Amino acid sequence: MSANANEISPTRGGLPGLSEEWLPLSSPSTVAESPTQKGNPSPDKVMTHWRRFSSGLWRVPEGDISAAYAAESFPRIKVFTHEGRLFTNGGGHFSGPVAAGADCYLLIPANEYRGPEPRRYTYEGREACFRGEVFKLGPKVVFVATDATVEEWRQLFRAMYADGGWFARHSNYGLFLNEDSRLSLSENARAALRLELTGDLLTHSKREMQRFLDDNGVSEPNEKLQLALAL
Repeated sequence: MSANANEISPTRGGLPGLSEEWLPLSSPSTVAESPTQKGNPSPDKVMTHWRRFSSGLWRVPEGDISAAYAAESFPRIKVFTHEGRLFTNGGGHFSGPVAAGADCYLLIPANEYRGPEPRRYTYEGREACFRGEVFKLGPKVVFVATDATVEEWRQLFRAMYADGGWFARHSNYGLFLNEDSRLSLSENARAALRLELTGDLLTHSKREMQRFLDDNGVSEPNEKLQLALAL
């Protein structure tokens, strides 16, 4: 986890100017508008850029939502910002390198909180400490990743093969791609796969792909990737 994960920055990982959209699942109100709401309403849903969920693998810098994971340090928490508000990440769910979500909670000054008392299986209503100040956590908000673009998927496929260890045990890139072609992929991922299968990198070995990525300015794998592959 980054040493600067608790910095208040909505653009960690090089994502200035990203547009983000509130998408309520069933309730018309946003979490910022309903800190006093009782009961157990369906959580709001926020769709935001997939890179914010990156754990630092596949040559993609760690994202601010991932860096704000706080379940292991609770009640001391790390935060990220959305529309000027502070949230903490209570736990994530992933399906592949892009499809991701995180159960997050708004920080509310303790003397302004009017929500339910703490209860099991949720962080809502619990006290948390950030930079020496005590907050109460608001209702759960599920942050969900957008899909990567076709070009981003192409780079991800290449990095997953180059740096994938035993996960990418194939002797060349073409064999690796043909195995992935049987997986359930998003529309953009399928389009990227089709392009890669007709490209000129199919005979590249892992070492040749690593050299190709390095020569084209794609970041080298970081220590977190190397550790994950070693486990």
